[in-house]
Amino acid sequence: MSRVVLLLVALLLSGCAPKEPPPPPAPVKSDLQVKREKFFGVDAANDPAIDWRSTGLGVKILVAGDGPSPKFADRVRMHYTGTLADGTVFDDTRAKDKPVVFALSRLLRGMTDGLGFMKTGGRAILYIPPSLGYGSMQAGNIPPVSGLIFDVELLEVLPGE
Repeated sequence: MSRVVLLLVALLLSGCAPKEPPPPPAPVKSDLQVKREKFFGVDAANDPAIDWRSTGLGVKILVAGDGPSPKFADRVRMHYTGTLADGTVFDDTRAKDKPVVFALSRLLRGMTDGLGFMKTGGRAILYIPPSLGYGSMQAGNIPPVSGLIFDVELLEVLPGE
């Protein structure tokens, strides 16, 4: 009987021992944050220098520029390097040492929107989510549903034709 009593006392006392506090709750990430991390990596998703727009476009201004901003009907002369989040370069006008001229209206929506925030002489990194890029289509060596990162230098705004 005394063993049973000792066992009951031991069980009761073990329930009274201080317990380790529960770990703090893990921070909850928003859906937007999860998507940014998926398409552009954790570092870019958490970079305070990137201005994330409501469309999902991220703009990181490297050089502000002081000339005019392009309008939708304009053409732009620019240098750019396009990469995926893993660093794979899919196009690079700097490597070819030849800037390109595009009608702004003919570019990917993310590129059009991003260039619209820039001024001539400016340089920025544009983080373009799939919804503003190629979406679910494969484009050359760019897999479907890829985030695109463009290091863009706006050299000149040319009037539309």
